[in-house]
Amino acid sequence: MASSPFFRSRWVFLQPDLRLPGLVMFGRYQIAASQSGLLPHSHPNAIEICFLERGEQTYRVGRRIYRLRGNDQFFTLPGEIHDTARLPQERGILYWLILKLEPVEKFLGLSETMARQLRRELQRMPTRHFRAHPNCSRILGQMIELLSKRKPAPFPALRLLRLQTLLLDYLTLTIESSHSGARELATPLIQRVLRHVEQRLEEPIQVARLADVARLSESRFKARFKRETGVPPAEFWLRKKIERATSLLKTRSVTEVAHALGFSSSQYFATTFKRYTLTSPRDFLAQAGRSARHARDRFAV
Repeated sequence: MASSPFFRSRWVFLQPDLRLPGLVMFGRYQIAASQSGLLPHSHPNAIEICFLERGEQTYRVGRRIYRLRGNDQFFTLPGEIHDTARLPQERGILYWLILKLEPVEKFLGLSETMARQLRRELQRMPTRHFRAHPNCSRILGQMIELLSKRKPAPFPALRLLRLQTLLLDYLTLTIESSHSGARELATPLIQRVLRHVEQRLEEPIQVARLADVARLSESRFKARFKRETGVPPAEFWLRKKIERATSLLKTRSVTEVAHALGFSSSQYFATTFKRYTLTSPRDFLAQAGRSARHARDRFAV
């Protein structure tokens, strides 16, 4: 488990721990504060599958950007270069696993025929970004629990069989979910709430008022909002404030932006801004200024 202040918990298991041929890495992290993004990288001869249990995260493959929300899945094929599009890794809970597809013999402990079929289906998933099956969180949590036990298992073979069963269940659900289509937007009911929030970012958030807009009880609204957006209402509201701030800072001072967005002080605004972007508002302005000057110089006659 990592001791970094950025992580509340972090588990990473490599092949010697996993003991399933083909499964070279499996992990879970819970990030407490945004941290540096992923640099461009790839996994030769391996497929990576991510499940974002909570929060938001951006990935880029080639020139295309994918914005994940809670309960989304995302995968990359062998050799595909991917990163977080120069954006930080955001607060949230994420599981990931890397499967090496060659050699096919004994892949995940399956017969050669079954291994070939599973590998083929994994590489034919039609949608890279899709909604996860509701059972994925439970299955992956059980895998972490099984692997993280410090005491030696009394029956190692049964432990390995249990891990194989959980993993194959997860992969089967992932393949099925990928065929259900790309990740859908929030339902019209929740979209109405999202518009309401974005039109009133300068106001304090009132969950009871948002529940009224959705015409749901407060408890049902909070559960449904998180299920469809991946974050609680207050978290969504704060993220949208910071997103709006990045635009307002181009024409207004830090104090003016803090006031316009309803922050109690410019210091609180700066602290929140840095938590989500890994940079202070003033450094953000400086970076934006340098980028603009570089663009002008590049195209100057």
